Amino acid sequence: MKALILIMSGIGNAVTTVPIIDNLNKKGYKVDLLVNSNTVKKFFENYSEVNAVYKLNFDFLIFSTLKNLQKNNYDYSMTIYPSQGSVSALILYMINSKIRVQNSCSYFSKYMGMKLKRPLRILDLQITDKIFLSKNYKITGKKHAVHIMNDMLENLKTSEKDLKLYYTLNHNQLEFSETFWNSKNLKNKFVIGLHTGTSGKPPFKDWPLEKWKELLLKINSNYPKFKFLLFIGPDEKEHVTYFNELKVPNLDFAKNLNISETISLISKCNLFISADSGLAHCASLFEIPQITMFGPVDYEYIQPFSKNCKILVPENYSPVYTPHAGFVSKPGECMHQLDVNTVFEEFKKLISGL
Repeated sequence: MKALILIMSGIGNAVTTVPIIDNLNKKGYKVDLLVNSNTVKKFFENYSEVNAVYKLNFDFLIFSTLKNLQKNNYDYSMTIYPSQGSVSALILYMINSKIRVQNSCSYFSKYMGMKLKRPLRILDLQITDKIFLSKNYKITGKKHAVHIMNDMLENLKTSEKDLKLYYTLNHNQLEFSETFWNSKNLKNKFVIGLHTGTSGKPPFKDWPLEKWKELLLKINSNYPKFKFLLFIGPDEKEHVTYFNELKVPNLDFAKNLNISETISLISKCNLFISADSGLAHCASLFEIPQITMFGPVDYEYIQPFSKNCKILVPENYSPVYTPHAGFVSKPGECMHQLDVNTVFEEFKKLISGL
């Protein structure tokens, strides 16, 4: 039997797909992936449970790609949570698998709301989902993405206790991380991984840099033997200049890395602190103790899938954005309301338990 999973999201959402792939594999399915991100494609190179990863390019070659996938005669296909509504439904339809499922999403309303940064409810073409899909899964109540996708599998679903993340570093990753660790004199040190950005998508998820600065200095003052490794994404190069000016001697940067190299370094960190970003999900692959800060996004759907992740939210937390519906109210600057002392106190609690 053959299954195809469509991933049109970034690395964070892709990570939540791992337990679903594992389950389908155990049920006897050869699992292929269709992704629209080179980062996601590289991430899944480490998973032997994945039969093949195809790249979806939105250009004139798309029809050729989908036509070739038709030849695989898939028994089952699904779009991961959150789906892209009629867009992803049409792609599944064109692949022509026997069963095609995804979660319900008014994609046009969500897309335009993101552009305008406010709630927008426009009559969408969800009627096309009924044509393109075998089942359009309506989300009721709050569940994590992993549990939503497990429910979408219906008779193929597994028990919740069996839904787990995992990742095996390959030889090149082990060699790279060991070399990096030695070059930065991090061996046998307590290393705190930090990701101060959210890849700029959307920017209102960011915790302000001045607050990151205050937190870093506070930790350094109270725990001078700890080392900091700041992960820098391609849209965060100005963070290097900003934090270099602090002249903190035990701060190093992990920059200009691909996702495999990044994950290999995250795996060696003793603790990880970030806002709502894809790297927070990468840390959850290894059950690393972590603090993840959420503000505008409803974390109950998409928080890192790890029992070792502590979620912190601003005072009077009221999410304005859900991954499958878009904005439910107009976004503000709620991340500014998350106090540095709140994060530091939680950090101290985590440290005391290690």
